[in-house]
Amino acid sequence: MLVVPAIDISRGKCVRFIRGRPEEAIVYYNDPVEAALRWADEGAKLLHVVDLDAAIGLGENTDVIKRIIKEASVKVQVGGGIRSFERAAQLLNLGAYRVVFGTLAFYKPEDIKKVVEVYSPEHVMVALDHIGEKVVVKGWREAVGVKLVEAAERVVEKTCAGSILATSVAQDGTLAGIDVCSVRKLIEKAKVPVYAAGGVSSLEDIKEVAKVGAAGVVVGRALYEKRFTLREALEAVKNVG
Repeated sequence: MLVVPAIDISRGKCVRFIRGRPEEAIVYYNDPVEAALRWADEGAKLLHVVDLDAAIGLGENTDVIKRIIKEASVKVQVGGGIRSFERAAQLLNLGAYRVVFGTLAFYKPEDIKKVVEVYSPEHVMVALDHIGEKVVVKGWREAVGVKLVEAAERVVEKTCAGSILATSVAQDGTLAGIDVCSVRKLIEKAKVPVYAAGGVSSLEDIKEVAKVGAAGVVVGRALYEKRFTLREALEAVKNVG
């Protein structure tokens, strides 16, 4: 299982929103590239970069993302405000390994399928933000009306995306522990690799996610606030039987 450090970008800085709220932003790095280089140096194989400003419609951070892709020696997946084929193509052409779609998967899945057809399923991920079994979209403000497992089956069928990122909204950025139960249910039914995110606070959380068969776990605040090191997390995954 991959341990994937998160780099959330707002106004050109590496930050963390608590439960997605901009008014509760914590700044970790004034230059997100420094974070990317740190995680690459500590052994990350993949980085999860999110343009928070693009996600909420307050500009974008393409120049910073471009620098991360260029200067980090690892794969970079990018999410946040990707609402068209053109934006996805721009990021992939800049060198992003994978683009992560959210709301678009439920409203214009054909646009995502077009990206898959041009770039392959490996380079396309669909994010499912959930509160328990309920899937939410549009910045976590609107429920889609189907449960997590059914939503996953639908979006994979309609978009042909190669992987899923399941983020527990209630736990995101809280260090409250990850929703392993929902992740397990999703993995049992999903036909593509599942990555988990939201609330990781300890090495035990990471081990639990590995045990249920996740392809990866995205970790943000716990790494930045030194609950454990990335090297410790990578070692913990190795020891999961």
